[in-house]
Amino acid sequence: MTSTDSGRSNAAIDETTVFDSPVVERLVSHWETLRQGRVAPKRGEVDPLDLFEFLPNISMIKVINGGADFEFSLIGTGLAKLYGLVTRQIVSQVECAPETRDALLDALKLCVESKKPVHGLWDKARTAKLVEINLEVAFVPISEDGNEISRILGYHAVLD
Repeated sequence: MTSTDSGRSNAAIDETTVFDSPVVERLVSHWETLRQGRVAPKRGEVDPLDLFEFLPNISMIKVINGGADFEFSLIGTGLAKLYGLVTRQIVSQVECAPETRDALLDALKLCVESKKPVHGLWDKARTAKLVEINLEVAFVPISEDGNEISRILGYHAVLD
């Protein structure tokens, strides 16, 4: 497990992971079905129509230079509103609360390094309007060559 501060933690998902949000659990389960025993599914196997319930809070993130940085290639309307994100934005340059950006970078780097889905609980994350919210996040890797992670599918669920 990694932690960017005491209120935000990220860990590779395993059989002991407990999800607070059933939606996050369904996304990870869907990813598990798609990968068919491989490291990760290919981008072409991830069909937006199969992800309809997740779309407002989902992002597709391109891995740059082996995980040195990341670029948003798709952003759901909920995430755009929450963080003020735009497509083609480089993650390290996102103008949101620094601790939220750091938690995001931490999770993405862990996903690339571990080649596993990552689960995060981010307490008191701040939105673009600096409202504090609690989030449960999941990031699942995608690999075009079956070995290296080339994209990451992310989902953010606001917790009560």
